[in-house]
Amino acid sequence: MDRPIYPHSPIQSVQSLCCALGLPEPLLRSIARRAPGLYIGPKPKAKKNGGVRYVFDTEVPLKPLLKKINTVFFRQVNFPRYLTGSLSGRDFVANVDIHKGSRTAITEDIAQFFDCISAEHVRRIWREFFRFADDVSDLLTQLTTKDGHVFQGTPTSSYLANLVFWDCEPDLVARLGARNIRYSRYVDDITLSSTVELVQDDRRWAIAQVYGMVGGAGLKVQRAKHRSISARGPITIMGLNANGRTHPTLTKRERSMIRAQVFQVERRSATGEVGADISSALNQAAGKVGRLKRLHPKEALALKLRLDVVRRKHAVLPMNVVTPPPASMDASGNDSDSDPPF
Repeated sequence: MDRPIYPHSPIQSVQSLCCALGLPEPLLRSIARRAPGLYIGPKPKAKKNGGVRYVFDTEVPLKPLLKKINTVFFRQVNFPRYLTGSLSGRDFVANVDIHKGSRTAITEDIAQFFDCISAEHVRRIWREFFRFADDVSDLLTQLTTKDGHVFQGTPTSSYLANLVFWDCEPDLVARLGARNIRYSRYVDDITLSSTVELVQDDRRWAIAQVYGMVGGAGLKVQRAKHRSISARGPITIMGLNANGRTHPTLTKRERSMIRAQVFQVERRSATGEVGADISSALNQAAGKVGRLKRLHPKEALALKLRLDVVRRKHAVLPMNVVTPPPASMDASGNDSDSDPPF
């Protein structure tokens, strides 16, 4: 069965934990006691759908310690393919790729996901998934939670979110797979799909299985965001078409909007416009072309060459944009996993 696996021996003492993290025990316990006061936020972060999420950051010495925990423990976990959010080498395209060739798709959203991941969820991850000793699990829980739950945006939050269903998600995936229903989770976004059009009873059964897993963990599905899509129209998941059998594609509407954006930049340049506004428009268009390049490289290359002509005319340095942004930024607001010194 495809499930997350931690392939190393469990930590059975605080002394061993200190060795693994490279810190003396008094300092580690001191940071744990001070941890609640080392959070920064909430900070508003724009969502792609126009909404706002609120994320937190952490200060030194907690932040580098949490990044060290990522390196020493979380990044050693072998995560199954159906988990696609905020993991190295995976992103929203990898999530949609699982569902290519769909004729039926169902999407669900977990309500207030991070706020509902409690300290008890986290302690169970350390104690039962990693199989660490009780005192080790308690200390790590103290370091990775605040006020009894996980805060979105902190270095460890996305890994904890990926492991919150570690004990029941593999069974759900197996049950769905036995009925040829595919499953993926991009942090708090759950997607089911099939290459055949599911009858109503099969849809209801599959949805009930997801609701059972989420509810069994003490969380709730946001029913208002439920979507059930059939192949009578485009199967759109996370803004990408999943109808194709080879790979996901951008929607025709988005591709048309990117072409129009490039054309507008060319038009403004042709009128002789100069200054910060057109430079900003040029860089924004380049960012959109970068997104297009991921899935439509030939089309993107033609648009890039057109923008290069404008850029040379205005001597505008390119904005350093790649697409998509690193998976670690997509859903959680987390920053890089680099480990600055304490």
